[in-house]
Amino acid sequence: MNGVLVKAVLASSPDYDRLFESLSWPGESWPRPERVEALTALIEGLGPLLADSSSAEKSRRIRDNVESVVWIQCLPLLSRISIEAGDGAPCRESTAAACRLLSACVRLCDRAVAGRVALSVLPALRLSEDELPGPERLSVEVASEVMAALIPSLTDDDHLILATLSSALSCIKTLPDALVSKVTVRLLLSLLDGCSGVRLRSSLKLVLEELCSWHCAQRTAVVTERALLCLTALSDHLLLKAELPPSSCVPDPRLSLHFWRIVQDGLTHRDSISRKRALYLLKRCVALSEEEQVDCPHPPSGEGETLFRWAPNRSELLREFWEDYALVMETLEENQVHVVRPLIKSSVRVVASGVGLLHPSWLLCVYQRMFHSENKSLMREGVCHLLELQILQQPTCSFESAGQSVGDCPELAAKLQGFMVAFFSSLPSEHRGSVLLKMIQQLSSKYWCAVPLLFLSQALSKLPPSPLLEIDGLTALREVLRCTMITHQVMLRGAAQCFLLSSALCLTNVRAVTLDDVFSFLMHFHVEESLCRGTNIWNQLCVWLSDNESSFKPRIVDGDSTVSVSQFLCFSGQIERLPDSKEADRLARAILLCVDMEKSQCGTKISSTLESLLFPLMDTLSRVSTNIYMPVRKSDKSLQLLLRLLQLGETAGCQHVGEEQGLAVAMASLATVCELLELEVINMQTETCYALKELNEYFYSPLSQSQALLGNFNKRLLKPHTGDSQGPLLQDWGCIAAKLIRDQWICLSFLIKDLGIPEICRAPDTLKAALSCSVDALALLPSDLVLPVLTFMQAVLPQLLLEEEMLCVEAVTVSWELVQGLSNNANDFWPALKGFISMVFHHKLLELTHTQALTFAATLKQVIKIRLLDFETNGCDNLDEQLPRICALTLLSRLDSSNRQHERLIEELVMALLKKDNEISKSKVRYYSNSLQHRVKNRVWQTLLLLLPKLREEFVASLLNHVFEAGFCSNQASVKYLIEWMMILILIRYPQHIDNFWTCFSMDHEKTKTSVCTFLSVLVHLNTIMPHLKEKAVQLRKALDIILQYCFNHNFSVRLYALLALKRVWNLAEIQAEEGADSLRELSTVIEACLNQAEAMQSTGNANKNWIRIQEHFFFGAFHPVRDYSVETIFYTFPSLSDLADDEWIPTWKFEKLAHFPESLRFPLKNPSPDLSQLQPGDWIQQDKGTEADKEERWAEVQKKITPWRLGIQEQEPELQLVPPQRAARLGKLHGALLVVASLIDKPTNLGGLCRTCEIFGASALVLDSLRHVSDKHFQSLSVSSELWLPLLEVKPVELTDFLQLKKSEGYCIVGAEQTANSQSLQDYHFPEKTLLLLGNEREGIPANLLQMLDVCVEIPQQGVIRSLNVHVSAALLIWEYTRQHLVSSSTEVSSRN
Repeated sequence: MNGVLVKAVLASSPDYDRLFESLSWPGESWPRPERVEALTALIEGLGPLLADSSSAEKSRRIRDNVESVVWIQCLPLLSRISIEAGDGAPCRESTAAACRLLSACVRLCDRAVAGRVALSVLPALRLSEDELPGPERLSVEVASEVMAALIPSLTDDDHLILATLSSALSCIKTLPDALVSKVTVRLLLSLLDGCSGVRLRSSLKLVLEELCSWHCAQRTAVVTERALLCLTALSDHLLLKAELPPSSCVPDPRLSLHFWRIVQDGLTHRDSISRKRALYLLKRCVALSEEEQVDCPHPPSGEGETLFRWAPNRSELLREFWEDYALVMETLEENQVHVVRPLIKSSVRVVASGVGLLHPSWLLCVYQRMFHSENKSLMREGVCHLLELQILQQPTCSFESAGQSVGDCPELAAKLQGFMVAFFSSLPSEHRGSVLLKMIQQLSSKYWCAVPLLFLSQALSKLPPSPLLEIDGLTALREVLRCTMITHQVMLRGAAQCFLLSSALCLTNVRAVTLDDVFSFLMHFHVEESLCRGTNIWNQLCVWLSDNESSFKPRIVDGDSTVSVSQFLCFSGQIERLPDSKEADRLARAILLCVDMEKSQCGTKISSTLESLLFPLMDTLSRVSTNIYMPVRKSDKSLQLLLRLLQLGETAGCQHVGEEQGLAVAMASLATVCELLELEVINMQTETCYALKELNEYFYSPLSQSQALLGNFNKRLLKPHTGDSQGPLLQDWGCIAAKLIRDQWICLSFLIKDLGIPEICRAPDTLKAALSCSVDALALLPSDLVLPVLTFMQAVLPQLLLEEEMLCVEAVTVSWELVQGLSNNANDFWPALKGFISMVFHHKLLELTHTQALTFAATLKQVIKIRLLDFETNGCDNLDEQLPRICALTLLSRLDSSNRQHERLIEELVMALLKKDNEISKSKVRYYSNSLQHRVKNRVWQTLLLLLPKLREEFVASLLNHVFEAGFCSNQASVKYLIEWMMILILIRYPQHIDNFWTCFSMDHEKTKTSVCTFLSVLVHLNTIMPHLKEKAVQLRKALDIILQYCFNHNFSVRLYALLALKRVWNLAEIQAEEGADSLRELSTVIEACLNQAEAMQSTGNANKNWIRIQEHFFFGAFHPVRDYSVETIFYTFPSLSDLADDEWIPTWKFEKLAHFPESLRFPLKNPSPDLSQLQPGDWIQQDKGTEADKEERWAEVQKKITPWRLGIQEQEPELQLVPPQRAARLGKLHGALLVVASLIDKPTNLGGLCRTCEIFGASALVLDSLRHVSDKHFQSLSVSSELWLPLLEVKPVELTDFLQLKKSEGYCIVGAEQTANSQSLQDYHFPEKTLLLLGNEREGIPANLLQMLDVCVEIPQQGVIRSLNVHVSAALLIWEYTRQHLVSSSTEVSSRN
């Protein structure tokens, strides 16, 4: 339109000065893009006039005006955009318009103008992150757009082209990540598109060399990422088929070693987009090599190493390899093990037969990707396959794991062993020791999990014997033992220690280490885990020492040389050289090894040398008790050595276990007797009583007379050492030991209740010690065996609380932590919780005054709060068990509101319950009947009704708004009744809050319009509230005014509730009138007519049935809020009448079963009236949802079709003769500015569905790779004629780069549907109005060379395992989100025009 107007204006020979003046704007203002476009159109229209102008003066004036536009309008506007605007749509459109104006201006000015503008803009490209744009400097993004507009006018200036290229490369290195792609695309591509010939070749060579040298100098992840971005963007220029000799063509990146290193680093990059770009470059290089069919490299590379080769005579082999390789790398992105496994084996075979054509580093890239995969199966497959490679010396071996039994060597460990043997065998002998040392040092330099370290240790032990390790090797192994394995599980650590010791015996060079080094090394093998006397590894060590005894490196000390073990012991065992605490273990182990070495030699006895060694030690020990002058240090060292000898001297043979077994059997028998006596199955006999007294004295006998430590509490069994490690005794030993402790506490819990503490054992601290032992028992016993301990605590706590409060607090805390830890195990949780509640809710503990045991009371208070809320949240795991909840309710019922501490607990608990209810109401979890959320809310309001009589008036006033707010939430029927009951009781007790209740009807709750039914239900019971109100006539008038508003509401449920409330309230008004209050008499005629009319409306069909049901409903019929206020109504009657699951009903007998449940006249246990208990659940359910659930039933199964535009379609045939935009305009259809580009999609079904989606949501156009898709029957089956109403454009995939560049210059924001590291979530992203949505290919997504064209990547949040959606589904989600964001504003604009 601008062009047409400009031609018309210019045809009239206007005053050009005034025309420029009228279209220009002040330098400090920011014009709309339309005004800038108008001036651009004028200047473009002046071009032909200047060429044909016969007046030089006129041409000069026009050129002066055009140049003034550059300096006065364009550059100031761009500077202001840089300073004030962000990255929004207005900034993008204004920048694009200003750059188009600048480009039009410089084409008409002298060539020097474009150069001066470029020189003024180039410094902005070197703007650092700390510097901000100013009046003299543009932002980097705006400067790149300006230079892209100027480049076509600078093609003759080599100096400026080189300066621009250098600035662009500098930007790539220094700019933030968000700006790099924009600068690369706009600047580099525009510059190279404007070059040709020698200049193009030199520019590409400069870029390639700069990127490769940068990556070579700084081989980091960031450098790799940015280098790949640039190389991918320039791939269309760099990777072209050579039409001329190599010396005359553009530089070939395939000949650069550094280029391939960039590609390989990209294939293993942490960023998926970088990996995609690297794979794209690799594919392009392979495709180009196959197309050219020439040797690569040509001539041979002089860089020494060649990572990529192509030979025409091996073309088929190479093509197969690279196709499989690309497929492997692509499937690794999806973690598909079943696809990777056969492909990688095929690739290995090709590499093995490639004879130098394929570099092994390409396979290492695959393995590195597999090792860093999130899929553990894929990682394991990579490790196994790498270890299986036998390219070193021998053919590949296959290790199968199918049918493998427990205890067999795992597949990974077996392959690791084979790999280690092959690897070290292939190394030169002089290098094996250094490689092995480095490997062991790596084991100690990093944290290793137990299983991998075990496999590596086992693999080391399988290496052929060879003298590879010296003192450094033993030191490295010691570090592995001392640091790496310290936190591993005991069994795995012991196994790894055995393998490492076996490795040391096979691989140590004995001539390079001394015996002192060996025994120092052996100190780090624990006797409990690995190096125990009598085991196989111990015997193997004895044989190794015996075989190499004379070969060890001599140790020279004080002129003496020690080589043999006996000489070493003679030297180290002298009395004056007795060991310290650390050396005792070393010397004791050496002595025992020496003994076993001599025993293993046939016909030999312990040598006299050893006897002479032990003689001074025994002499010292014999004089310890008689020689008072013996140094303490000397005697201590002797005792240390003796102790270690005794500890290490035990063999791994069989121990006597008869006594231990007898103790376990005896204690189990006594426990059974105690249980039978407690259940009164057997009677207490005299002999039994005497035996139990002896048992009681046995338990409480102290260790010594001076201290009350109970040595027979928690008596444990020592695990026997038998030769049969798989015998039944050892397999069940843990269970036997635990049951022994459990049986002790069964006896103790019975004895403490029946006999107490024996008199002869009654020391002041005996009971304290017993409770302390019970706390220890909780840590010793399994969770299913702790009940006897809790029973014992129940009897002891009341006796100790006032004297030993802190110990009691510890007992309760430990017990509570144990119960909490069982919350996921219903079988053990409920019995443990039952025992805990019986312990802490003991009636003597609940009778404490507010000044007694404050710390214990605070702990108990915290447990009560947490536990009660836990009952509501997690208490449904085992619905048959109601005792914990009943106990908690009993406790709450016994709280005394006159006690300040109790009062504070009640109020905090009430606020916590209201908060819990509010959290559930606001959660996004669906709220079904009898769901967990339903049960929790029901229990919350039941508890609140129970506590209401105990609340202060001031506190009730503070929580009143929370109660009213709960009424506005969407609630199930049972919860709704309880909330309404709560409101009624509050208004009865505190009628001064009636005004707050009236204000609820004036609140606007759009999402729950029918929630007013809750408050209308309260008005149905106004007769119970009215006696407590002042100014009854005024309150009745307010009630009638409010009810009448809802009697003719559009919602059926609201009308029904309002009608019922009107009927009840008007009956109340008539009673008041009979008593003399006639202020409402003038309304009687109107209200009665209204009531009769409303009832008449309900007289037919379903309306009449519902009217009868609601009047007969228990809440509006038999129920009385005050008379029926009882425990029975709250916890049994209401749940049973509200269709709540029967496991939520708590009958009164369960409360009566608890002897301490309180009952008062104002809050009785049972309901005094039998009316409610005789009712059955009705079929009327209160509706409380903001839906149109009250529509007529005849429409329930009919699908509603909508017309997405304002006018109906009357005559379609004439409309089909118009182009799609005209047809849509004739129909009044709204079009957005969204442009959907689907040129990369090739499936007709996806394109057809996408066309339908774009048409429905009003996209401006759909771009396809070919318009022939429209005639495809699969396309038409899904498009259902939508192509007739939607503009379709054709853009080939190879043309997309130019098309996107064009749209970017028009101010479009290029949005891609792609998952990248910097993607924005769809739910957080706001689409600009001018948005171009680029959709990727069904399989490969958006190609790497187009990714840098995107302004932003948007991804759809996902919750499942599958990583991608169908492209049509993804596009539909993004198109709808764009439409949703712009729908309101578009509709408002159309309405305002109408």
